[in-house]
Amino acid sequence: MQLRYVLVTGSAVASAFVTAYPGQRPLQPLTSSERLGLTWSRTNSSLPKILILFTGGTIAGGSIYGGLDDTQYGQIEITGEEIIARNPYLYNISQLTVSNWTTANDGSTGTNDALVMNMTRFAYDALCSSDSDITGAVFTHGSNSLEETAFLMDALVNCGKPVVGTGAMRPWTGLSYDGDANFFQAVALAASEDSKNRGSMIAFNNRILSAFWATKLSPNVPDAFGSTSAGELGAFLNNMPYFYSTPSTPYQKYFFDIAIISNDSSYPSLPKVDILYTMREFDGQLVLDCLKNGAKGVVIGGTGNGGLPNGSRQITQALEMGLIIVVGTRSPFGPSSPAREPTYAKSGYIHLPQSRIMLQLAIASGFNQNQTIELFESTLRRAIDQPFVF
Repeated sequence: MQLRYVLVTGSAVASAFVTAYPGQRPLQPLTSSERLGLTWSRTNSSLPKILILFTGGTIAGGSIYGGLDDTQYGQIEITGEEIIARNPYLYNISQLTVSNWTTANDGSTGTNDALVMNMTRFAYDALCSSDSDITGAVFTHGSNSLEETAFLMDALVNCGKPVVGTGAMRPWTGLSYDGDANFFQAVALAASEDSKNRGSMIAFNNRILSAFWATKLSPNVPDAFGSTSAGELGAFLNNMPYFYSTPSTPYQKYFFDIAIISNDSSYPSLPKVDILYTMREFDGQLVLDCLKNGAKGVVIGGTGNGGLPNGSRQITQALEMGLIIVVGTRSPFGPSSPAREPTYAKSGYIHLPQSRIMLQLAIASGFNQNQTIELFESTLRRAIDQPFVF
């Protein structure tokens, strides 16, 4: 399968053929590394090949205000190659190559769905093609939206190879910079044989988290990430990964087809889906405004178990006009559980930002409202013995 993507300028340069000697016909590349023009830095060619998808973030950010500043940084930056050069231990466990996904004038992976999708397509091609010689991938990311990119990768890069997200909470100019340890642990996790068939993961502050369940729980401490459900997958001991159990798959997880997604009219991005947050006197007109502004779907953070205190008339109108709606809970833990006779989907245990991504992928895959209800609710309904009544 061939996927279209725009490769951002960096150390990974796409090429169609391996260079031949003068007078010879170009040779077909033997591996995805050759086909994508990846150059590996290493001391041992037998070690696992780990692709670094570099997007910047706090892990690359520094401050001109001195070592005590950990809130106003970003004026100076280091590259992915410079992060690697800080830690020679990396070459004891891996071979590395850096693909740069930072841009000068096209936003970042924290602001641009198209950029994230192109990076995901590139990762899928590098890891999941039949000619792949790459063991796994690590992506650096700003921690504010790391969980969103990790969830997207988890849903689309689904060939059993590990994709690990990481970042930092302190700039590299600050006291006790956490980026070096997080980066090493992410590479160790991606290189581990035990990481196969566990989906995408997040390596942060000695914790191993499933990308499906991970969320940022604190805005400014190194132990920033936790799990909304199912707990942690494991931990790092002596900076090496240790899993608590064998691989498993969340019941609500759905593996989307990246080729189908890439044929949607929203390419290279994803369909527009907005998130709304309810409270007393919630204005249902906001749902219609989202539709008017081009949204194909809306995720609503309901009260408690996914309740909607107001706005039912406008929500019904929006559904009739073709808007696809998923209602989650604004609570930090627990489910938004199914209604007996659903008109919109309830998100179950999936958090609001992740529900948005799942809905974007569903719409790009051609799901209608009833299929979206099935997508989010079917495993929950089986568990509580509550069939669909459309």
